Amino acid sequence: MNDLTLTRWWLVRHAPVDNPRGVIYGRSDLPAVFDDEATLARVAAMLPADAVAVTSHLSRSVESMKRLAGNFMDLSDIHIVPELAEQDFGAWEGLCWDDIPAPQTQAFWDDYAHAQPPEGESFGQLIDRVNPVFRALNRHYTGKNIVAVVHGGTIRAILAGILGLAPERALMFDIPPLSVTRLDYLDAPDNAGWRIGGINLGGVG
Repeated sequence: MNDLTLTRWWLVRHAPVDNPRGVIYGRSDLPAVFDDEATLARVAAMLPADAVAVTSHLSRSVESMKRLAGNFMDLSDIHIVPELAEQDFGAWEGLCWDDIPAPQTQAFWDDYAHAQPPEGESFGQLIDRVNPVFRALNRHYTGKNIVAVVHGGTIRAILAGILGLAPERALMFDIPPLSVTRLDYLDAPDNAGWRIGGINLGGVG
């Protein structure tokens, strides 16, 4: 057992966004709202102080990291990884669903795991974007604690990768704001693999 290396991830979905119109947002940089102090404190208490800090480049990810961990983690060197951003909805970004012609939305919902919005990406493409970078980070930071404040789609994509799930299966996970998904990577000389410590711990209900 002394030869076992444990790499532990805390995947946190960012705080709720300020989106009163209910527009479609993925790559759009909508700001997060930090008015739920109780949930912020509860989630912060779950996170380790001796961790690598990882976010996407979007402000709701970076600012959520600062609000959650700024008092006890060293955030002087946040590892900002654009590839961990949310699914890109292309030309639909900033629109409400009712703004899009019905035939387009119907075609999307008929195969929403694989359908690609105009100028955007499908959820399947998000899985393909996120997982090579996630695996590279896991190798780079082997043996460390890693707190990654990212996005709901990103967390679903990572779960799809480690569990070998089809895109439509991974979309069955509901990932609320400020929820924590904890993953362990156990690396031994003769074996290595993932263990899921919990999904949707502590977040907004």
